[in-house]
Amino acid sequence: MTGDVLMVASQFGQKLDFFDATTLEKLDTVPDLIAQPHEMAWDGGRRLAYLAHTYRAGAYGEGKPKAHEISVVDADARTVVDVIDVSPYEAPHDVEYDPAADLIYTGVEAGDGRNGIVVIDAATRQVVGNIPLEAPNAHWMCLTPDGAKAYVAHKEAPVLSVVDLRVRRQVGTIPAPAGAEEIDCSPDGRFVFAATPMMSLVINVAQGQLNKAVPPPGTPVPGLVKIDTGTDEVVGRLEFEEYLSALRVAPDGRVLVTEFRFPEPGATPAGPVRGRVHVVDPDKLEVLASVEVDELPFTTRSSADGRTAFTANLKTGSVSVIDLDTYEVTATLDNNIGPAFGGSHGMCLVPARQEG
Repeated sequence: MTGDVLMVASQFGQKLDFFDATTLEKLDTVPDLIAQPHEMAWDGGRRLAYLAHTYRAGAYGEGKPKAHEISVVDADARTVVDVIDVSPYEAPHDVEYDPAADLIYTGVEAGDGRNGIVVIDAATRQVVGNIPLEAPNAHWMCLTPDGAKAYVAHKEAPVLSVVDLRVRRQVGTIPAPAGAEEIDCSPDGRFVFAATPMMSLVINVAQGQLNKAVPPPGTPVPGLVKIDTGTDEVVGRLEFEEYLSALRVAPDGRVLVTEFRFPEPGATPAGPVRGRVHVVDPDKLEVLASVEVDELPFTTRSSADGRTAFTANLKTGSVSVIDLDTYEVTATLDNNIGPAFGGSHGMCLVPARQEG
């Protein structure tokens, strides 16, 4: 019987790979997905993954046509079994599943007067609500473990939105000068962590280019922000050298923060400019270790026991496997290595099916 499985989506390869999370063997591939697969959420009761599709081409801010679908993936059959159409909403990026309410939530970009969080009934796979937000472009989001609240990051908008999911309305904002990237909640629900500010980038993925731009005047240095969910106030900040692209809180509470690194302006690097994954103590807000990985490390997930991290490298098309005891890269998985921009993005850990 296969143990835990890691699913990895290639945004530009438009495919979904299945890896044995222990042996790291590639088990299967689902090709020809709808463009472009981004983030995933796991529905353990049904053993389904919900995979959001955000754009038809390109990346955030390129002005390309936007997608409006969420693929429903049977993790055991390794096939797409349904597609949820969220139109007239568009560009769903992050997606979360609340098992208590049996609802799927996805953040969407502003368009035709619509924005915020789209609410989907997981049983019927029908859109059953929308929670409008004051800020546009609900890009990244997280839920508290009890499913009562959502916190949403809006890329360039200088706030994080706080949402009461029980009454389905925005109840506040948290300052995030110059915006924010990924956001996640601690396993005990006491704190939320956010990567700030929004990355200032020059993007042309068709040409394999994603480079650092000069940030607007007054942009704060990159930092990991810690928020108390009881008060919805910032209670700590840890600064970094380069843009923080994404983060995830591991089961033991350590915060895994990915950092893009770039060549100096005008320089021609001799080889890839590798990124880093920082492992942060959530209480002291101190870096425990920094691990060098492949180019443009992005989405990160960890094993259920918290001893292994998997980081999707957006440009390289690979996944770095990190031992969280020794803080070393132990393997590199081939998701879509070779193209100018491999596009490894969303990931999901699928626990082994329990027999009986």
